[in-house]
Amino acid sequence: MSDDAERRADEISALIVIYDDACEVVSDSRARVTLKDDVDDSKCVVELRLGENYPSSAALEVCSTSTETLTREDEAKLLSRARACAEACAGAESAYDVLTETESVFREVSANARREARREAVKAARAKEAVEEEYHAVVKIDHMNDSVGYLKLLRKFCESSGVGARVLHAEPPEGAGKRVEGVFVALSGSNDGIKTFISRLRTEFVDVDAKGVKCRERKATTLCHRANSTVKVGERAVESFSGFETLEPYATENDLEQKLALLNLLHVGDGSSRFVSTS
Repeated sequence: MSDDAERRADEISALIVIYDDACEVVSDSRARVTLKDDVDDSKCVVELRLGENYPSSAALEVCSTSTETLTREDEAKLLSRARACAEACAGAESAYDVLTETESVFREVSANARREARREAVKAARAKEAVEEEYHAVVKIDHMNDSVGYLKLLRKFCESSGVGARVLHAEPPEGAGKRVEGVFVALSGSNDGIKTFISRLRTEFVDVDAKGVKCRERKATTLCHRANSTVKVGERAVESFSGFETLEPYATENDLEQKLALLNLLHVGDGSSRFVSTS
């Protein structure tokens, strides 16, 4: 056995002792070592070739580095650094030094990849949050002949659409029965949920006419429908609310304004302008 062959055999034996099961001897001149990043248990497999004139004159050959977690660009960087280390150590046994350097670079690149992944996750979360910003709407309904049945349906619409609602109506006069007038429905939730609610309000049978026949809502006006952050200058953002509630009837215009102000929805319009659609 030549001096180089004996030194190669000794080096492979040393790798087996150092890396134990993580070192696979492929042949007399090849070894495959699995390196591990303890942070996330990701692995990097390094294949080495101990050539004929190694280690006396030739450099150790780093045949490949492969991972399941890094990008091609990062893997290329890893392989380049490993080969550069091997070339720098030409003329001496270098397998352990090359593997140590490769492991260090692997962990460094993996850490950078994890940080980038976290940054992307934060960006994605913020983008999703922006897309899913809460909306509000205020719909004015002229009257409800059967307010009991009508409100039950609106509650169902809210539950199925995932929106919250606060219902206001004028104090009914004596003898009005189930009829209420001057109804305001404030909605809070996702944009799609509010759209679904308004669509159902206008297309499904929700009330009865003067003869008691089921009818659709023909006199509903959307006073506003916008993102919570979209408000008049000087106004704070509208706060979200959930659930379905019918508030105490209002007796006067001032009373109505106070109740809308509590929801921070007075700015959908003031006085006569409140009754003009802004959608």
